Amino acid sequence: MAILIRLFSDFNQRNSALLQKRLKKSLATKSERSCVVDLGTIDSISNYGLMTLVALHRIAHNNGCNLYLMNLNDSVKYCLEVTGLDQRFQIKQNQGEFSYSQAYN
Repeated sequence: MAILIRLFSDFNQRNSALLQKRLKKSLATKSERSCVVDLGTIDSISNYGLMTLVALHRIAHNNGCNLYLMNLNDSVKYCLEVTGLDQRFQIKQNQGEFSYSQAYN
């Protein structure tokens, strides 16, 4: 089972803090070993968005959870490649690989 995070808006300080808080709470109360961030609705990503993904990765890693990114468009893939973050994240294109115990936006 995995936790699914679907993003439906741009990253900003409020959204980032809320995502981080929710992930910490979810991982503290569940024994999930996978967390999937669905970026399918994100057309582009800013530096702030990249920092948010790194923070989510750190939270997941510190809780013994693997973080996966899914449904990246070419623009987001390019930003990850240019920054070298594509080597840090596990990227999946097939949502069917996971069963979800919890999902939030």
